[in-house]
Amino acid sequence: MSTTAGQADASDSPVTMNPAEADALLESVIFDDEGRQDPVPVYRRLHAESPWWHSTYGMTVVSRYDDALATLRNPRWGRPEPGMDLPAPFGQPPGRVRVVQPSRTMLLLNPPDHTRIRGLVSRAFTPRRVDDLRPRIAALLDPILDAAAQRGSIELMAELAVPFPVAVISELMGVPHDETGRFVSLVRDTTAFIDAAADGEAIERATTSAMELAGYFVGLIEEKRRTPDDGLLSALIEVEAEGDRLNLEELVSNTMLLYAAGFETTSNLIGNGVWALLRHPDQLDRLRADRSLLPSAVWEVLRYDSPVQLNARTALGDDECFGEPVERGTQVMVLQGAANHDATVYTDPDRFDVGRFVASDVAPPLSFGFGAHHCLGAHLARAEGEIVFAELLRRFEHWELDGPTPRYRPSFTLRGLDSMRVALA
Repeated sequence: MSTTAGQADASDSPVTMNPAEADALLESVIFDDEGRQDPVPVYRRLHAESPWWHSTYGMTVVSRYDDALATLRNPRWGRPEPGMDLPAPFGQPPGRVRVVQPSRTMLLLNPPDHTRIRGLVSRAFTPRRVDDLRPRIAALLDPILDAAAQRGSIELMAELAVPFPVAVISELMGVPHDETGRFVSLVRDTTAFIDAAADGEAIERATTSAMELAGYFVGLIEEKRRTPDDGLLSALIEVEAEGDRLNLEELVSNTMLLYAAGFETTSNLIGNGVWALLRHPDQLDRLRADRSLLPSAVWEVLRYDSPVQLNARTALGDDECFGEPVERGTQVMVLQGAANHDATVYTDPDRFDVGRFVASDVAPPLSFGFGAHHCLGAHLARAEGEIVFAELLRRFEHWELDGPTPRYRPSFTLRGLDSMRVALA
């Protein structure tokens, strides 16, 4: 991109593929189920032939780490604002879509509103709160692994990777555990709108499910006001900075965000991680022999098979993009999954290496984003990943795929497995 926007100069990024070809290549992993199973060959080709391009859909797409990082951290590129005309999503006829619905979730806000709300939320949702919860997190895992030990196998996604993070975020927020069962489908419907392949039906389901979730959390917030506890939701209600507090709309929007982010990304981290270890038994043996590699292994899972594959930023004013002037509302699609496989940043990027992040000078993967919108729950997700992998290693000497080769769900943005049965002994 331009030096104005903070990205590499266009002369540093040779492009040999025309935009229509690059669009078709990216569509092959967004919309095609077979292509979506392994997007890395496409990422490799984009790095070589089209590390950035001005898409026929009216946006710019970046796949290299440096360009992705510069876009995510640039304060002049943020979230779409009401009244902006944005490019139509990939796969739909080229055109413009007007942003009309404001939101008070920090995910969709720019400074100063984002700064204010994130500042208040981060006063309550601290790494210390997560660290204090570690013993309870491990205790929530025990009955799941006890049952797996009795059976000798586990349906990893349905019995561990999904219900465990749901139990953890419910425990953290003070949501009654008997209320969590119906949340999984509602949250997944709600988050479907961010997927690059989302169609009108998915967006309609997302709206309906979001309204149902919002209604539930309005009632729960009122209950916590009457009878506060030591959970995160009560802390969010009480948090104050210089006389400022979150209003009801902000509480509901950001409670929904924290709940959704608290299980979706972690669920995919766990599933993708176990699958990567099963495919690389030498790395599983290495991790079993040296548990001090667990933090590095979690980072490597996040890099190698990122639970979040793409993000987007919008020009908040007239700017430049790869040497060309762009208007306010221009979008950049950031391929975080591709950036995590950039050979100019990571040695042998397509190799799974649980010790890669032992060295302190290795660039962090962009799986949790970067800059103002860096995932607030990253510390929790990594803690859950470390605990799950540690307990699986401690309890079970033998891991083996016990069924068909797992396939990834029909979502490109949020990348996770549909199901996977694993034999454990």
